[in-house]
Amino acid sequence: MSRLQHLTLFSFAAVHLLLFSICPSVSGRIYQTNDAVVIEVDDVRPPLSPSAMRNFGNPPPNPMMYANNPYTGLLSQPYPNFPFWPYYPLYKPASSFSDADDVTATSPESRQQNIACGKGPDAPPQRKNPTVGIVGGSDADPNSWPFIVGLRIFGSPGVFCGGSIISPTRILSAAHCFIKLSAFDISTMVASLGMNTQGNLPDTFNDAQMTRRVTRVVYHTSYNDKRKYNDVAVLTVDPPIVYSPAISPVCLPPFNNAADQFVGKDAAIMGWGRLETEGGQPNALQQATVQIIPNADCNAQYGGGIIFKQQLCASAEGKDTCQGDSGGPIVAQTEDGSTAWTQVGITSFGRGCANPDFAGVYASVAFFRNWIDTYMKN
Repeated sequence: MSRLQHLTLFSFAAVHLLLFSICPSVSGRIYQTNDAVVIEVDDVRPPLSPSAMRNFGNPPPNPMMYANNPYTGLLSQPYPNFPFWPYYPLYKPASSFSDADDVTATSPESRQQNIACGKGPDAPPQRKNPTVGIVGGSDADPNSWPFIVGLRIFGSPGVFCGGSIISPTRILSAAHCFIKLSAFDISTMVASLGMNTQGNLPDTFNDAQMTRRVTRVVYHTSYNDKRKYNDVAVLTVDPPIVYSPAISPVCLPPFNNAADQFVGKDAAIMGWGRLETEGGQPNALQQATVQIIPNADCNAQYGGGIIFKQQLCASAEGKDTCQGDSGGPIVAQTEDGSTAWTQVGITSFGRGCANPDFAGVYASVAFFRNWIDTYMKN
């Protein structure tokens, strides 16, 4: 089972059928390179309302995954160009908002060159009481993981997938979060940064310090939806992210296609996903510590031929990622004596959540480092 939320479609599809019938259209582009599927959207939306993004009381999640699979379509698709944002009082995913309104990405105040990657707690999170999800985790201190990203899409006021900041314009996530989305769906997607409370419960509000619209999604051509290998994606956001103590990038490991390079290390997982299989979602960011295990042990659990060197597995008693954590990072302090956090994996799938017989499975960032670099630069 992937770590993606189970999604419903009826109300979302009904709204879009109505909107399509009354609004003019523009084009998004969907095309394939030799190793990726690319979805690009035009910037045609109205300015973002900060109050809409940060102060909207979110109803229970009603996310969607009905749209055409772009991998099978690979055609430019027309979608509405709204002269107004029709989803009031929902947020308008267009221009950015930051608490630091007068700080630009190129200004000295942004400190872009002075914030190192991998900022976070000095050590992996310890179990606290009361015990709550990720599964078996605890509430994270606000902004203690400054690279975590919550992805939202129209119809899903809560976070539907996670991600991590890897540059001022790029976010790393999982392919399976986007495989069934259209260019229009991407055009409604925003990335919430510096967020602790997602605001998915009645009378609550998300506290994101910055919001960026997603303008491009690239996922691996060879992603396998059945077995979930090659589960990697790079998102482009606009305008560039302004780094701060609460918002900064994760470190990435160098390219290495060997299996088991991080075996035995404690690693931190985090996200806004379900607290248990088919359970509810938390409001606050959750965190937990798991241990990376050999791929051979993981293959033995899953029956063999499932886990490849482009994947890694991690587990701990009663702790795991779950639906809604897809695309989020698993990070470790890979250098002796360093407190910097390196993203070793991308949350991909598992058999249930915190099932004692099955570890969680993650895409290996080291294996895909060259692929990631290509779409960070392109």
